Amino acid sequence: MTNAPLLPSLLLGFTLLTSAHAQNKSAPLPVVPEVLKSAKATLADRKPDGITLSVDSKTPLSAEQWDAITALHARAFSFSGSALDDAGMQRLVVLNPVMVTVNGSLVTGSGASRFGEMKALKALHTLHITKPTPEAKAALSAHPSLEVFSSDGAFCIEAVTAPKLQRVDLKHGAASDQFATLLKNHPSLEFVRLWAKGYAGLSDAALASLVTIPKLTKLSLEFSVFTYAGGLNRLKEIPGLVTLDLKDIALSPEDLAKLKADLPKVKLTFTPMTAEYRAQWDGWAAKKK
Repeated sequence: MTNAPLLPSLLLGFTLLTSAHAQNKSAPLPVVPEVLKSAKATLADRKPDGITLSVDSKTPLSAEQWDAITALHARAFSFSGSALDDAGMQRLVVLNPVMVTVNGSLVTGSGASRFGEMKALKALHTLHITKPTPEAKAALSAHPSLEVFSSDGAFCIEAVTAPKLQRVDLKHGAASDQFATLLKNHPSLEFVRLWAKGYAGLSDAALASLVTIPKLTKLSLEFSVFTYAGGLNRLKEIPGLVTLDLKDIALSPEDLAKLKADLPKVKLTFTPMTAEYRAQWDGWAAKKK
C-alpha cells in the first residue's frame, strides 16, 4: 500500500495552516514619532479597538504633535493630564475615532460637544473630571454610534442616554441616585455597573429607575447600602435579568434571603460591606442631611 495519494492533501493542509497563521500574526506596531515622546506616547494593539495611542502631558498637544498623531492612522486614543483641550478636540474629530479615554482634561463643555461629530465612536471613557458639560447634552444624548460609556463624574454624563448604548459603568460620584434617573427606560442598555466607592450617593432610590430598563441582563451594585423593602423587592420586575452582583453591600441576612427567593433563576453574588467601610459610609451620609 502506498501513501502517495495523501501527499497532495497533506501539502494543501499545511499550506492553509501556514496561511492562516500568517493572517493572524499581528503586524508590527508603528514607531512612536520623536515629537510625541515628550508626551509619554505609547502604542498598543488592543482588542476590539486596534492600534491605540496613549499620551500623557502637562500641557496641551501642539499642532506639530497632532500632525504626528494624524500620520499614525490610529483609531483609538487615551489622553491624560492636560494633553487634550478644545483645540485638540477639533483635530480629534477629523481622525474619526472608535474609542476615546479622557483622564483629566482642559476640555470645556463646548469642546465636549464635538464628541457628537465622531460618527464612528463606540466607546467613551472619562476619568477624574467632575465638571459638568451641559453644552454637550444635545450631541451626547443623541450620539448615533456610542455603545459603551464609563465615567466617575459629571463630565459628559449625558452620554448615558445615547440611544444605542449597551454598557454603562459609573464610578465614585457618578454612581448616584441622581445619575441613575438618567437611565430610566433606556431602550438598549444591557449592562449597568454602579461602583459608588468613596461616596454615599447611591441608595434604594436608584432602583426605581433601574427596573425600568427593558433589556437589562446584568446589574452590578457596589459599595452601597440597600434594603429589600426600600427597592430590592422591585428587581424581580426586570424581565431578562441574568446576573446580579452585589459587592461590598450593606444588606441584612433576612433581606438577602428574600431577594434570593425573588430571583431563583438569576446568578446572584453577594459580598458584605465591612464594618470599617460602613462607618465611613454613615459619616458621608450624615453630611448630606
